[in-house]
Amino acid sequence: MDIVVGALSGMVDALPGKLGELLEQEYALLSGVRGDVVFLKDELSSMHAAIHHCESLDHHDSQTTGWIGLVREVAYDIEDWVDLFSIRVDDGAQPTSGFRAWFRRGVDKLTALPARHTIASELQGLKERVVEISEQRNRYRLGAMVGTSTTSQHPHDPRISALFVEPGSLVGLDGKVEDVYKTVMDAGGTNELKIVSIVGMAGSGKTTLANAVYRRLQADNTFQCSAFVSIGPKSDMVSKTVKDLLSNLGDRLRGGEDITQLIPRVREILEKKRYLIVIDDLWSSDQWGIIRCCFPDNSLGSSIITTTRNDALPTNHHCGSSKFVHNHKISLLSDNEAKELFLKKAFSSRNDYPQHLEDVFAKVLRRCGGLPLAVVSIATKLAHKQSRDEWEKHGLNLLYNSRPEGLDGLKQILNLSYNDLQPQLKSCLLYLSIFPENSEIETKRLVRRWIAEGFIAGTGSKEETAISYLNELIGRNLVQPLDLNHDNIPRRCTVHPVIYDFIVCKSMEDNFATLTDAQHVPNNNITVRRLSLNLKSNSKEDQPAARNESTDLSHARSVTVFGHASITPHLTDLKVVRVLDLEGCNGPVCLDGLCKLVLLKYLSLKGTDVSKLPEGIGDLRCLETLDVRSTKVEELPPSIVRLEKILHLLAGSAKLPGGMDKMKAMQSLSCAGTTKSSANIVEEFSKLDNLKELELYYYATETPGNEKQIMFPVDGLKTVKQLCIRCTSPSVTFEPRVLPKVEALELRFEKGRADESSGVSGLGHLSSLKHLVLEFEQHDVGAMATVDAVRKAAEGLLLDRQYITIKVDGKKY
Repeated sequence: MDIVVGALSGMVDALPGKLGELLEQEYALLSGVRGDVVFLKDELSSMHAAIHHCESLDHHDSQTTGWIGLVREVAYDIEDWVDLFSIRVDDGAQPTSGFRAWFRRGVDKLTALPARHTIASELQGLKERVVEISEQRNRYRLGAMVGTSTTSQHPHDPRISALFVEPGSLVGLDGKVEDVYKTVMDAGGTNELKIVSIVGMAGSGKTTLANAVYRRLQADNTFQCSAFVSIGPKSDMVSKTVKDLLSNLGDRLRGGEDITQLIPRVREILEKKRYLIVIDDLWSSDQWGIIRCCFPDNSLGSSIITTTRNDALPTNHHCGSSKFVHNHKISLLSDNEAKELFLKKAFSSRNDYPQHLEDVFAKVLRRCGGLPLAVVSIATKLAHKQSRDEWEKHGLNLLYNSRPEGLDGLKQILNLSYNDLQPQLKSCLLYLSIFPENSEIETKRLVRRWIAEGFIAGTGSKEETAISYLNELIGRNLVQPLDLNHDNIPRRCTVHPVIYDFIVCKSMEDNFATLTDAQHVPNNNITVRRLSLNLKSNSKEDQPAARNESTDLSHARSVTVFGHASITPHLTDLKVVRVLDLEGCNGPVCLDGLCKLVLLKYLSLKGTDVSKLPEGIGDLRCLETLDVRSTKVEELPPSIVRLEKILHLLAGSAKLPGGMDKMKAMQSLSCAGTTKSSANIVEEFSKLDNLKELELYYYATETPGNEKQIMFPVDGLKTVKQLCIRCTSPSVTFEPRVLPKVEALELRFEKGRADESSGVSGLGHLSSLKHLVLEFEQHDVGAMATVDAVRKAAEGLLLDRQYITIKVDGKKY
């Protein structure tokens, strides 16, 4: 049984600091409350140490699992209490002086007294739960005795079998073996040390490929000595690996030597020989930095082959003097290769399988997604089975809902990748289970939700930190990037079906998220923290079951709905929700109770049938992201300007009220090109010093030939880095010294100008421009005139052609 504490430990790490910040506030706490907060802070710090001990263990007992679950639930509830605190006591006393201020504070205390008693009562209940959890740990000696299971209970390492695969049984590797072999043998006119790194996701066949290349090179007798050693993720494995290396090289160990004594012995053996070394399963730059010291660059044409799940290793760390480092990205199996491998393992043939299983067989292969280990694991389990029920049960579920021993090897392999992540990265990875399988998730949507959930720590730009987390998950081959922009940041991302099944398992084991589809409804015995509703049915008779109104959602931190909006829970039931995401839902949306969601940070109604927002939406003072693009909302309520914490206001073609210059925290803005109060909206937005992304909709109703010119004046929008303009036809002018920091410009028009002029001028004034997108919905003479003029201006800015994207009526130019 696996212990799942990573996503929890990140939160427990942060909670003592959060409680410490609360104690520093000048709040008028009731007697005893401050002492209880101090107690919780100290006790959680102690629990934090025990949880990290559990994290370091491979195995555990059921009592520890239960204790971890109790800590998880009380930690969630404590964080909810802290976040609600300042809301319910009206932000505490203000730092003002004088008689009026003294009188005002007295009135505030009397007004908030009922809320303060409620706060004190809730806190006392949390303290009692923490005391019981602490006593339970001491009573059963949890933490100290964890991991005392015998060696016989430890599962074998499934990677071992990859070292003994017969060459004749390999499928889809012939070309890959040849590529790596040629890379190793290509001297390139030099005899310097060469490093070849085979990288790919867990189970993609890296070890099998490295071993096949190793055998072929050994058969050539090109190298004077060779060794194949594995390392693994544990930090104490480096010394063992170096000892294995010495043993492989024929050196008899004397015992008692530390790493500083072992490395010189390896170097002495290799110093005057042309050697071939394979380091299998490299995990970190620290590991590579130590092991790399074993290998002298003796200018004899020696080679090192490494395998790793991390794209960043070993090419950018500790490569020594060697300039010859090659990354070989291992690809997944093609459909035909996956089919051939499956049939070999399941039926010992290339094309014989029961015809009545043809359709489910195709589904099973799609679920494996070309991942060799998944294909082999499922094929072995279904070998010679004829029952359709068995194929659907075991072949389509993979890890999700399978018995622990069913696909133990595959799960072990994926667990190694998961357990190597930092706690905050585990939370970010598990969060992807909320989205349906094969979803192409917009990067900005994902990282803004991560931030709203509190996964992103630090004092700098949280969005940049979140992007770095995503890039690390991509680098570790746990997430797949889609459609890179000019900064090599993916616009969208997805998850391989096998990885998706794995994180769904982990998410549900840890009660990280409650996932509901047509076959599953929330279990009323668990506390729902994050709810994902994925029901496509529009039938009214299905709605009560889908909504599952008996489920307690008072602790739900996020609610995400896919399909029909009618299954959205009653908003009045959501007391502590931070994320409400209804993007793309069909049917009418009920927003009753929305303005009472005092902790709400992320609200997306994008692509829904919403036509009007509540007038009191300005009361959501924690709101950071509001997305109503592609809705029927024509203008935002005046109260929107009270959202002082709003970072991303995405109104689409809706008009904004006056007073937008008050929203100083704004970083991203999407809206109609006019407001009620400003003739020059660009001038008004220029007062927003934090604005980085701007999208403007100018769908004019002017008669042809009388289009209103969109002017970007001198010294305007000094902080904007990304600008998107959507117009009926091009009528855009950029003055000198405008948009000095803009790097990405998108111009999207319905049609060209009637007078066949370009309609876009001053593009050469955008001195920092790196990426240009020009798109027309219709092909006409005016559109092509704009294309020619804009392309010439962009090339005059020395833009690389790969960063100029031009599309007319769906066709690239």
